[in-house]
Amino acid sequence: MQMNRSCAVLWFVLGVTHMAHVAQAQPIRSVEAEETFQIALDAFEVGEYNDALRAFTYVYEEMPVHIKTTAAYLMAGKSLYRLGDYLASIELLEEFKAQFPSSRYTEEATHLIAIIKQELAHIEVAANTIQIGLALPLSSKEFATTRSMFLGIQLAVNAYNRRNERQIKLVFRDTGNSPDGARSAISSLLNARVSTIIGPLFSDQVEAAARLTESEKIVLIAPLATGGELTKGRRHVFQVNATLRERGRSIAHQAIEYLNLTNMGIVTESGNDVSEEMAQGFIAELNANGLSPAFIYEAESPVDWTRLPQLIGRDTLSIADGIYFSVYHDGERHTSRLIQDGINSIGQAGTRPYILGPSAWHSINLDRLGTRIAAFYVDIHYQNDRRWRAQRFIYDYQEAYGGMQPDLFSYIGYDVAGILLQNLTKEGSLADHLLDAPLYEGLGMRIQFDNDGHNSALYLFEHTPEGPQLIR
Repeated sequence: MQMNRSCAVLWFVLGVTHMAHVAQAQPIRSVEAEETFQIALDAFEVGEYNDALRAFTYVYEEMPVHIKTTAAYLMAGKSLYRLGDYLASIELLEEFKAQFPSSRYTEEATHLIAIIKQELAHIEVAANTIQIGLALPLSSKEFATTRSMFLGIQLAVNAYNRRNERQIKLVFRDTGNSPDGARSAISSLLNARVSTIIGPLFSDQVEAAARLTESEKIVLIAPLATGGELTKGRRHVFQVNATLRERGRSIAHQAIEYLNLTNMGIVTESGNDVSEEMAQGFIAELNANGLSPAFIYEAESPVDWTRLPQLIGRDTLSIADGIYFSVYHDGERHTSRLIQDGINSIGQAGTRPYILGPSAWHSINLDRLGTRIAAFYVDIHYQNDRRWRAQRFIYDYQEAYGGMQPDLFSYIGYDVAGILLQNLTKEGSLADHLLDAPLYEGLGMRIQFDNDGHNSALYLFEHTPEGPQLIR
C-alpha cells in the first residue's frame, strides 16, 4: 500500500511532461503563458516550490484561459502539497475541479486530493505520537552508563506502547559528554519537536542544556546530576538524583521525625565544598523545625576523626543525641574509613549518640567495631529484587536483551521513564503534573519533586551487624 502511494506521488510529479504534451492540443495558445509555465516547471523540478507556486499562480490567474491554464492549476496544487500546506492544496484542487469539470486533469486532481488526505491521516497518527528526547553521551567513558539507561527507558516505553493506543517514540541525540555537545544535542531535539527530554547526565551539561529547554518551556529531567543550582529560577528542569543539600535536609528530617532527635551536632571536612553544601542542607532543615546545631566541627585532616571527643570536647559531645557526619568521597573506602574512625573514637569516649550520614556506607561493620552506637543514612537508590515487580522487570529485561542482567542505571532509566509516562499524556502542563504528582515508588528509587524541582524522596537505612537494612 505504501509502495503504491509512493509510486502514485512519483507519477504525479513526473507526469508533468505528459500533461504539457496533452495540453498542446488545446486551441488557444499563449507564448508568454507557455514560457512562464516552463519557468515554473523548472523551479518545481529543482525543488524551488515557493517560486514555482508564484509562477504557476500567475499563469492561471493573470492571463485569459489558454492552453496552460488547467495544467498550471494542477501544478500549483502540487506545489502547495510539496510545501506541506495540505489544506490549501486540497482547497485549490477542489476549486480547479469546480471551474473545469471537463478538464482531462480532473481525474489526476482527484487522485492527488485522495493522496493528500491519506497524508493528513498519517500526520494525525504522527501527532498522536509523543516524542521523548534522550540527550546522553556516546563517549567511550560513559557508553556503558548510557547503554544501560537507554535499555531501561526503552523497556518502559515498549511496555507502555503495548498497553496504549497513543504511542511513545524515543529520539536519541549524542551529547558528546561536554557542555557544547549538550547544547547541540538539545537544539537538535527541540527542532525535532520532542515533548520532553531525559538527560544530560552531568551537572555542567545539564546547565548548558537547561538554558535552551527552559526558554522553550520543555521539561528536562536530569537523571544523575547533583548540582544544587540547576533548577534555580527554572520551572521546567527536574533532578531525579538528590542534590547535596537535599541529602543533608533529608537525613535531618528523618532524624527529627523518625528518631525524635532534637540536639544534633555536625562534623564536616574543612575545605570540602561537598561536605559544606550537605551540612548547609542539614542546618536548613533544623532551622525549619525551630532547631539549631548543638555544635559544628570542621575536621582538618583524617587524623581528626580518630580523636573527635578531644577536639569537640566531651561535655559538648555529651549533649548531642545525634551527630551528622557530613562526609562524602567518590572512593567509598576512604569515606568508610573516616566514618569508622569517627564512630570508634566517640564510642571509646563512652557516649552513644546516633550517627547520621548523607549516603550509603556499605563498607562499615559496626559489629567489628564493638560499639552499640546506631548509624543511619539516607540514599536515593534501593533495589529489592525479591519484589514481584522487580522480578518481572528482570525477566522482561533479560528476555528483551538476550539474557543481559539489568544494572543500577537500567533501573534509573526505567524509573525515570516511568514517572514521565504517568504524567506525559495528561492534559495541561507536564511541569505542573510532575510538581503535583504523588510519591512514585519505582523499582530502584522513589521520586517526588519538591517546589524546586528536586527529588525529595530518599530511603532511610540503618546499619546492622547483618548490613544495611531499609527502615522507611
